[in-house]
Amino acid sequence: MTDKEIQEYIISGFPGIGSRIAPYLLEHFNSIKNIVNASEQELREVELVGEKKAKRLKEIFERKYRE
Repeated sequence: MTDKEIQEYIISGFPGIGSRIAPYLLEHFNSIKNIVNASEQELREVELVGEKKAKRLKEIFERKYRE
């Protein structure tokens, strides 16, 4: 797998994302790190990512492991 394919694979595993939306997120933010650090509002700016998906992503990104 190429690095691009690995990045898409990782992002596609996030809840509600999948292989269709992952490239949009990566193109918009340029890296996995930037996606994880993005605000809910910034996530909603990406095509195919609505309020519900953005909110869920932020919940997962910020939740402590043991909760």
